[in-house]
Amino acid sequence: MKKKDSKLLVLIQSLALALLVVVAFQFFFGKGKEEKSREVVKEQGRPREVEILPSKELGRIVKVETPLYRAEFSTVNGKLVSFWVKKYNYQAVSRFARETGIYPLTTLASNKELSKELSSLNLTPSSDSLTVKDKPEKLTFKGELPDGREFTKELTFYPDSYRIGVKTYLKGAELYTVIGPDINLSGNEKRSHVGPVVETKEKIYRLNPKEINGFLSFNNVLWAGEEEHYFLMAAKDSSFPVVVKGLGSGHTLIKALANDFTFYSGPKELKELEKLGMESAIDFGILGFLAKPLLKFFLFLHKFIPNWGIEIIVFTLIIKLILHPLTHKSFVSMKKMQKIAPKLEEIKRKYGNDPQKLQEETMKIYKEEGINPASGCLPMLLQIPIFIALYELFLNAVELKGASFLWLKDLSQPDPTYALPILMGLSMIVQQYLTPTTNKQQQYIFYAMALFFTFLFASFPAGLVLYWLTNNLITAVQNLIITRLHKEG
Repeated sequence: MKKKDSKLLVLIQSLALALLVVVAFQFFFGKGKEEKSREVVKEQGRPREVEILPSKELGRIVKVETPLYRAEFSTVNGKLVSFWVKKYNYQAVSRFARETGIYPLTTLASNKELSKELSSLNLTPSSDSLTVKDKPEKLTFKGELPDGREFTKELTFYPDSYRIGVKTYLKGAELYTVIGPDINLSGNEKRSHVGPVVETKEKIYRLNPKEINGFLSFNNVLWAGEEEHYFLMAAKDSSFPVVVKGLGSGHTLIKALANDFTFYSGPKELKELEKLGMESAIDFGILGFLAKPLLKFFLFLHKFIPNWGIEIIVFTLIIKLILHPLTHKSFVSMKKMQKIAPKLEEIKRKYGNDPQKLQEETMKIYKEEGINPASGCLPMLLQIPIFIALYELFLNAVELKGASFLWLKDLSQPDPTYALPILMGLSMIVQQYLTPTTNKQQQYIFYAMALFFTFLFASFPAGLVLYWLTNNLITAVQNLIITRLHKEG
């Protein structure tokens, strides 16, 4: 192989390694930087800061059950005291909310005295319990203030969605609704944002709770709430003001100045969030434009293949079929390079002192043999964005949470037995052994890379490791078949 072309191949291989190291860095040290709160510009005409009045009074509990979740509401203010997501065994209402008596969907007013009355107001529910099955159902809370005015909170529940329609009314009062405080964590959150998230018509803000002292205000908000890796609790409207308040020690809440809005509490499932125009709540990183359609394709396959592990294998097969013409061309090119290696060495000895002549003679041989030295790199280059997009997908898609395959209990988490990354490393060695090369030293470098990747992939989501293992095995089989076909030819 010509020295220049060998360097090119090594350079591209190194680029692939560098990109994987970048992914590893994101995995270990956190993906997606939080918006610095001090850099958030407070908009003109912002809503005035309003007080939060905790109340641990619960009165009676009204239970609501839908096919997706079980919720509990207090007759004091009609606040949400529990929200259990059935599919993922997840409680959205935080422990901090229970400890402080500041609950989601607490309705207060801009007027301090009125807020105090509302915070402890006992309401009469339209029903003591509610079961939502085939159609939307409403639950209404009503109560009378000391001045004779009636406060009304109407909640609409849907059998096939995590959204809740919220309407509050009190004549002559400016009302707001509490979202949060905080949101319960579903696991290790070191690699994702936890805290307030606000999407305005201009951009989306992911705020660092520890940097919020006092409050931040936003106008023209599309939706806002508290998020963690897989779950979201938020208010959604066409355009409304929002206050993000810091409660100290990294605790925050959202105050939505809206009295007719959609409340969402549940998993960050793409299909659910897209219905509400809130899909940006899923942070797929810089390759989100690729990760999102890949997730949609996975969800399409899931209609026919109920097991995510088998689905990943099928997906890998599809990708390899699409790239097969390029892979075949790459392999054939490398075989030809291996065949003409003696000629290239002879030319190098003959014209080693004349670089221009060496270049001319080398290109002449390439042209005669129909070889493009760089063609072997193209399949690898195309795999890089797919790999990174899948990394973001497997790390962030709640749909994959708890998905099992063989001995793996959760494909969104690393394999605790380390068996899968070890198999992946061995598959890289097999693949390289079956790949033709004229440079034995380069082959040994790739063996060392296989060992490095084994340790690197040990902390990657098992679904991603399964994809790369399957990819390596299919490539090895392709190389074996192509080698035999060329021998027979």
